[in-house]
Amino acid sequence: MHDLLPSDSPSDARLARLALNGDDAAFRSLLSRHLQPLRTYLALRAPVPHLIDEVAYDAFVFAYQHLEDFKSGSLQPWVRSIAHNLLRDRLKAHARESAKQERYLDHLRMELALQNADAPVENHRADQLRHCLEKLRQSQREVLDLRYEHELSSDEIARRTGRSALGIRTLLMRVRQQLRDCIESQPAIS
Repeated sequence: MHDLLPSDSPSDARLARLALNGDDAAFRSLLSRHLQPLRTYLALRAPVPHLIDEVAYDAFVFAYQHLEDFKSGSLQPWVRSIAHNLLRDRLKAHARESAKQERYLDHLRMELALQNADAPVENHRADQLRHCLEKLRQSQREVLDLRYEHELSSDEIARRTGRSALGIRTLLMRVRQQLRDCIESQPAIS
């Protein structure tokens, strides 16, 4: 859909030239003209809501810093392209971080299993974990069960639950942090 501008409204290229010459009001006009459509574009693509405003802000900062590269037409396709690339980079970084946290948790589970191999089945740490698991929502426990009991990958869990793989990785990361915080908040035995 094409935004209709009043005939006396300056073009995006004109506003960009004015902004390059130090007219902050011109850039604010560009921002107010294109921020909401950009946020809408990002909302349809960002699986994590906080990324919408972050990426939109960063895209306009980048656009402002590189206004000399904008030549003519509507600013929207250009700033949208910038935002698309920023969002892609953020999602890749998020996926790498999620994978790293999953590997770390698997490592911790293995270490804990080795430390407790000769310990009684019912120990304090296991009781703490059980208590914290009971605090989780049923849907969170089901995803944990699919990941750690059935050893399914995030992609397989996503297919079974009808969610995105990135959404599953994000959920697992948050649940692990929630469990870690819960266990650490409980008193240790002497």
